[in-house]
Amino acid sequence: MPYIEIKTRKQIDSALAQKIINKGCVSAVLTTGIITKPAKKLFDEHNLAYAENVPETLFLESEA
Repeated sequence: MPYIEIKTRKQIDSALAQKIINKGCVSAVLTTGIITKPAKKLFDEHNLAYAENVPETLFLESEA
């Protein structure tokens, strides 16, 4: 079942991007850090959506 990978690392480089791709079931990557240009290229080549610099507050539980 495809899922979205969420990372809180400062940077996703091409080595980490390849590990994520190799899982074979990730459809998108969200990170609070940055994604390097080579990593973005790998994600693009494997049709993985991505977003970087996502504020941590969006991942925290909020009061309704």
